[in-house]
Formats: sequence, structure tokens, C-alpha cells
Amino acid sequence: MSGSADEVTHNGVSPASFEEWSRVLRRVVLLPAVIGMLAGFLGVAPVAQAETPKIATGWLPYWMTSPARPAGVNSAVANADLLSEVSPFWYSAMQGGAAGVQPKVNPNFTNADANMSWSLAQLRGAGLRIVPAIADSSGKGKMASVLADPARRTAHVADLLNLVVANGYDGLDLDYETFAFSDGRASWAATQPNWTAFVQELGAALRAQGKTLSVTIPPPCSTAGVCGPTQGYWVYNMTGIAPFVDRIRIMAYDYHVQGIGAIAPMPWVRSIVAYAASAVPADKIQIGVPTYGRAWTKRTASGGYQLSGNCPASGTSGYRTLTSMASVTDADIPGQLATLGVDPATIQWDPTSQENWVEYPKVLNWTDASGATQTCTAKRIMWWVGPQAVLARTQLVGEFGLAGAAYWTIGGDDPAQWPLIRAYAQQLAPAATEVALTVPPTVAFAQPMAISAVITSGGVPVTGVDATLQFQKAQTKDWAAITSAPIADDGTVIFNPTVTEPGSWRIFVPGVAGRAEQASDPVPVLVTSVVRARPKKVVVKAKDSTVVRVVAQPARKKQVILVQVQRGERWRTVGKGRTDARGVVKVTIQMPRNKGVLTYRATANARGGISYGVSETFTIRVK
Repeated sequence: MSGSADEVTHNGVSPASFEEWSRVLRRVVLLPAVIGMLAGFLGVAPVAQAETPKIATGWLPYWMTSPARPAGVNSAVANADLLSEVSPFWYSAMQGGAAGVQPKVNPNFTNADANMSWSLAQLRGAGLRIVPAIADSSGKGKMASVLADPARRTAHVADLLNLVVANGYDGLDLDYETFAFSDGRASWAATQPNWTAFVQELGAALRAQGKTLSVTIPPPCSTAGVCGPTQGYWVYNMTGIAPFVDRIRIMAYDYHVQGIGAIAPMPWVRSIVAYAASAVPADKIQIGVPTYGRAWTKRTASGGYQLSGNCPASGTSGYRTLTSMASVTDADIPGQLATLGVDPATIQWDPTSQENWVEYPKVLNWTDASGATQTCTAKRIMWWVGPQAVLARTQLVGEFGLAGAAYWTIGGDDPAQWPLIRAYAQQLAPAATEVALTVPPTVAFAQPMAISAVITSGGVPVTGVDATLQFQKAQTKDWAAITSAPIADDGTVIFNPTVTEPGSWRIFVPGVAGRAEQASDPVPVLVTSVVRARPKKVVVKAKDSTVVRVVAQPARKKQVILVQVQRGERWRTVGKGRTDARGVVKVTIQMPRNKGVLTYRATANARGGISYGVSETFTIRVK
């Protein structure tokens, strides 16, 4: 991944002093963003909110995904409510195999199997989708050569598909940067169509297995903010691959690497997003957001470094320590600046680039050839994308309707960014839809049933859309749409389905801009037998017998039928039989010795999922 952050520790800073310094720094950096957000909240009446949108994703470097160094995993798990998926950076395409390149675990990832197993258990336990990233480490021109050969290209697709399926991943993120940064621009015209064909083939293979494909690319824009199909890193053919991928992640960072300046100046980032959202479906775009900074030694007017004191000779390790560009994660910036003795009051916010920067001296004490201690001071400057800047770039998600923001890295982030992102995401959440359902607990077989609902959002009736009645058979998971009807002006809707089998019912209401879709809680409904009973005679002599014909629907062979006589408030069984395949049975009953009019009924026991049913009563006069 372009722009990976170096590892910087908090060595030399006590926990207490580091925490105090961090608190001061974050107050300085975050206060403008917090004030702005609070202003947006003022005067807005609280309404019921749907689940917070998952507007973020990002990469977990392998060196942050082990029990010994768990920062990436811990951050992802703690913020799983905001993350649509995560991409552990574990794999590289390296030379070898039938295709000439093959996916392998990064060789620098020690104890990889155990660490990956641990990480997956934590991430999956948090309900996160796993879409690992794979880099191209095959060397200059190697991947381009593979993609130019249809047979080798197909073999590479098969290897990547197997990697995903065999490990139960949810998809794959391609981060093949060698075309851009090693192969040279002269190769792009030949590589582009082969790359596009490869993405199309891999996307189809993954989708056939229910998996997703995301592709990480450098910007399709120049550093001047000029964007288009032949601008920036056009070899990746953003518009050409869009139909075949689920996500395109654009690395909108590393504007300054060798030269001093902002990591991801906001005007440049905005031009990238505006073009991408106009060229391909915006909901396929994830904007890459850095969570790191860089430090450089300032130069003199003549081009040399600004060093003072007795300094080591050029080319020595001490000289390189003082003059080399260094990367540092947002998580480590407070500790590094505290170690350097930087006064938080000197930290600046650049309103144009929307990043922080600070100048500071870096002192090196070194030993010369005579053994004497010498001191050299470099004038350094650091730029970084901290919590406030991360929020500003994440806010482009809502402004342009993007799929989300992708952070490099998750684990290198400053934890202070997450409350800001969460508050912003909650602002984007559509208002909740409430569906209050009324359903009778039982219904007779093949009879209409009244199902009604009152549908509101924030206490106001929902109108202007159709609600759909859905049914789920018992012992199944799928919901079937039965019928739809418009919601009335008062937010009510009524259905009268004819019910023939047991199961659960619910009403689904589609969402619209500003209001979330919602299905009511399901309500199980029992279906009872419809029982009809008719005696052969309605006047019978005492002690004689007669026959009662009973029909139970739906027809269930060998369903138990009882004929009962009423005695006070109780019913006593006087006859029993089992239905034939038509649901019919004739039950013989004996008349008592006493004369009078008796009340009878027939019942059908539960069978085949159909519940107990009772007939209407009938009378027989005993003479």
C-alpha cells in the first residue's frame, strides 16, 4: 500500500505525561470540528434513528494483526458499528505457480498462520466482513506479462478465487500498484486492456461464489487536480472496470512524499471525488483517507538541509537520521511530538489543505572520530492528517453519496477520530420507520384474516408509498411477498389474506430519501381446522344410536375426530373416529336413556401443522 506508515514508539515518555500531552494536542486539533458539529445539532428536534450507517472501511497492516501487536484488530473490533468490512493486508502476488505469479502470505509476517487465525476469530466475532487485500510483489513487468497471456491470466484468477473460497473470506481487494510505480508510463497503453479483462474475469468468478471484488487504485487525476480517462494513473481504467467490481478504492493521499507539504490537500481530494462520482456510480466509490503524517528536514535556499551545530558527514547513518523523510501514524504522533518537546500551542491548522503541521528542532548527539560528543540540530516540519482532517475527508461520503471512506490504516488511527466519525454517521442515518402490526393469533383454514398496521416515522404518519404483506412458512427462513397496498394518509394499511397454512406474517415498508426501510416484527399465526358436523337424525329414541358425519378441512388422513356432548359447562366425549383422505369420517354415538334436547359438537385434533378445530354446535332431541 502506497504510503505505509513507519513504526514510531512512545519511548522516553511516561504514561502520565503522554496522556496529558495527548489531551492537550487533541483539544487543539479537534475543537473546531466539535464546535462545527454542535452548531449543526442545535435547534434540531430528536427523532428516532435507524442503525448508524457503516460508512467506513480500511486496511489492517499485517504488523498490527497479532496478539502481541493487536492495534489493527482492536481498533476494527471497537468500531465495528461503523465498518462495512475490513481488509487485512496479509497477501502478496509473488513469482511462481502455474500462472507465473501466485498469492502468498507476506513473507515478513512471522507466525502468520497463528496470527491470522487469532485475528479472524476476533474480527468475525465482531460481525465484520473480511475482504483481505493482496499486493503485487512479483516485480517490474511480471504481472503485466501474466495478464497479457489469457491462459496465465485465467490461472491467476483461479488462484485468487481459491484463496478467497478456501479461507471463507467475503471477497478480495486488489492492490496491484506495480503498473503505476514500477512498470513505467510507456507500458500503460498495452497493460490497460489486459488489466480490464482480468478484472472482468475475476469479478465474474467471485460473484458466482457470492463473493465481492474491490480494486484499490491511485487517483485518476493529476497533482494539479485535472481528472479524466487519460489523467493521473489512467492505466487502471476506472470507468472501464467499474461494471465488474463492487468497490473502487481511490488512494487520495501521498500528494507530498519527497517534497514538503500536505499529505492529502483537500482541494485535490475533492477534485478526485467529484470526478470519480461523476464518471462511475458514486455508491461504488470508497475514498482512501490517510491516518498518518510525514516529517521532513527543511531546506535552505540553495537546496541544502537546514542543519546547525557540528553535524555528521553526508552519507553517514547519523546524517540520514537527521535528514530522511519519516512517516508516523496518527496513533503515535502525540507521543513523538511530546518526546521531541514540541509545544502543542505551536501546532498549526492549514485551512486550505485541512491538515495540521508543526515545525520543531530535532537534536542529534553523536560521537566523532576522536570520540568527542557533538551536537547537530535539524529544522524539521511535520504534516499530518489527524482526527479533524480524517473527519473532513470522511464527510465527502455524504456530500457525494459515496460507498464509504477507506482508512490507511486501521490501527494507525488516533482513537479520537472515531467519536467524530460516529457522530457524523449518525447525522447521515435516515429517520427510522415504525411499523405497529395487528394480527390475530389464529385463523380458520381458507378463511380471510384481517392484518393491519400503523406506519409512522418520528411520530408522523408515513404516506406516499406502498406497503407489502409478506409471509414466511413455518420452519423456513425465506419471506414471500403476498400483495402490496398504498398506505393511507393516516399511516394505516389493511390486508385481508386468505390463509391456508401456518407461518408468520409481517409488513414491509420501503425506504425513501431521509427515511429507512423497515419490516415489522414477525407475528406467528396458527391455522385451525374448519370442522363441519351433521347428524344423520335430529330426533333419536333413547338408548338408540345414530351417526354424525364430520368433515375436517384441510383434509388430513387419520386426523382424530371427537364428537362431544355438553354437560353443564363441560364437554364429554361420546364418539371418536379418524378421517379418510378426503377429511371425512362417520362417528357413531349412543343416545342416553333420558329424554330431552342435547347439544353436541365435533373437534379435530392438530395434525400436519394444522391446529385444533371445533365445529359449530348442533342439537339432537332424545324421545
